[in-house]
Amino acid sequence: MNSTVSALAQWYIRRGEVIRGPFTEVKIAHYLLHGRIKKNDELSQDQEQWLSASEYPQLLPLMLQDAEDDAFQRQQLMARKQWEAQRELSGNEPCYQPLPTGVSDYFAEAASQNVDGVTRSITPSLNEKKPVSRVLVGLVVFSLLGAMGGMIYLNSPEPEVGGIDCAVSAAPKINWSNCQMAAARLSNVDLSGAQMKNMNLSRTDLRGGRLMGANLSFSNLSAALLNDADIRQAVLVGANLSGADLEGAIFDGADLSYADFGGANLADASFNGAKLGKTIWHDGRVCAAGSIGVCQ
Repeated sequence: MNSTVSALAQWYIRRGEVIRGPFTEVKIAHYLLHGRIKKNDELSQDQEQWLSASEYPQLLPLMLQDAEDDAFQRQQLMARKQWEAQRELSGNEPCYQPLPTGVSDYFAEAASQNVDGVTRSITPSLNEKKPVSRVLVGLVVFSLLGAMGGMIYLNSPEPEVGGIDCAVSAAPKINWSNCQMAAARLSNVDLSGAQMKNMNLSRTDLRGGRLMGANLSFSNLSAALLNDADIRQAVLVGANLSGADLEGAIFDGADLSYADFGGANLADASFNGAKLGKTIWHDGRVCAAGSIGVCQ
């Protein structure tokens, strides 16, 4: 089922008896990217008609497409790829706390956060030798985790990016992260060093633009016009460039790991020294890890 999706729509998420929201489409896509919305979770705009998250594949950016048959599986596969990419960027392994056997992934998500009283006070209690049935202890833990999970599910604070201003005019080093600028006219602008992560730039005209050193990680640039754009040393990890016109664009030294160039026009584009590890190439190939300059 392909339900109509509006960028301004407000969405509610239901898991069991817990309802959270409203959230914007951008936030819903973010939660899907990071696996915080599960396949059997339900989404609604009016809290009356609920459909499983798998009924809304169009909510996820086009970059989350893969070779699997099921749309939701494609989403989750690419979500894992983006998780791997973010881990490599940070240089740190994610910290997940072990949980008792039988605790569902719903509560595993809650307990994986560094929440006082969940991972540091409940888990040690399982190992204490007390004259109480382990089954009873397990039930108590499950109930407590449920209460905590309901409190923090989908409401844990996201990292704040200071200085975001979607209304400011194009200029070097501005912060447009998370902004919605689909089909914008930005030809020949200077955005060198700009923060442009998680943006929607689908169908945007960036011909002749200067994007040297800009950070466009996980942004949607599908069907964008980037002819002759200077994108040297930019970061486009996980970016969606499917169907984009990149003729003559210069990506020298850019980090294009996990990016999607499926169906893009790469005529005369330059990739000298560019990182292409796990990049989806214009012909559908997935570049080998460690590919530099050439998709191997």
